[in-house]
Amino acid sequence: MGRDPAAPSRTSWPAPAGLRPSPWRRIGGALVTVVVLGLVGLAVAVAVVPAVTGSRAYTVLSGSMVPTLPIGSLVVSRPVDADDVVVGDLISFVNRDRTRGETRTVTHRVVAVDPGPVFTTRGDANPAPDPHPVTAQDLLGRVWYHLPWVGGAAGFLRTGPGLVVGGGAVLLLLGLGLLVPRRRRPGDRAERERG
Repeated sequence: MGRDPAAPSRTSWPAPAGLRPSPWRRIGGALVTVVVLGLVGLAVAVAVVPAVTGSRAYTVLSGSMVPTLPIGSLVVSRPVDADDVVVGDLISFVNRDRTRGETRTVTHRVVAVDPGPVFTTRGDANPAPDPHPVTAQDLLGRVWYHLPWVGGAAGFLRTGPGLVVGGGAVLLLLGLGLLVPRRRRPGDRAERERG
């Protein structure tokens, strides 16, 4: 017992006009898909890639590397052998404040390599080299890639106001998805059949 070939198929395409999503729903769906894919790609670049490759992600907090690394950029540095670092490389390193006994992570450009190896670094926006040379033991890695403004946005989203803004954006997208009509109005279909 086969199906009558002249009978309409239940899975025919395109769907009957009354069941097709409205153009606004299709545009909204495409927009949400692009945003979600962008956020997933960003999450992969920020969290997954560094974790898998043994790299570290840092947020640029000062203007010492402007315009190469704008404030708020996310910098991903890969571990590198000190002997492979050359003049011109951007490196992340531990900067030790010998007077206060504090440390901080800095990303600057190598301007000289001396035996040891010991590196002289300088921020692109700074007029003079950094006062203390960087030893191989303080080298954290060479900059692999950076994402402008992502570090600042990620840092903001970890604050109380940032959680409110981020949560509000998610709720707004969900609300817009619920407000856009799912199907064309039945009256529209009747008018098309008359015409």
